[in-house]
Amino acid sequence: MSRLLTVDGVAYRWSLQGRRAGPEGRAYRLLTVVWAEATRQALHVRVRHDDPWLHFNDGDTSGLVTRSVGPGLVARVVVMARGLGWTPEERGPTLEFVLEDDARLVPLGPTAAR
Repeated sequence: MSRLLTVDGVAYRWSLQGRRAGPEGRAYRLLTVVWAEATRQALHVRVRHDDPWLHFNDGDTSGLVTRSVGPGLVARVVVMARGLGWTPEERGPTLEFVLEDDARLVPLGPTAAR
């Protein structure tokens, strides 16, 4: 199910998919954002999210990352991605990023060469 969000007068649809395994055993959730008018260039953002229940018996859980993904965070991601060249109203390959510390997007794959 996707949700509607308006950022700087532009409507987007976003959805969050469940936990997936990432590099180095880190877990993440996949945030997908598209232009609400039509799906053209999609945005995929890996949002780090460790499941504390899977690490309950590890003893030290201080390094775990859990975060709430809501409209405020998604709006910040949209602004950051637009600043990095995401043009959702144009056709193009899906851009993939990792969200670091809720403050910056790190490109994955071909986007890194830009």
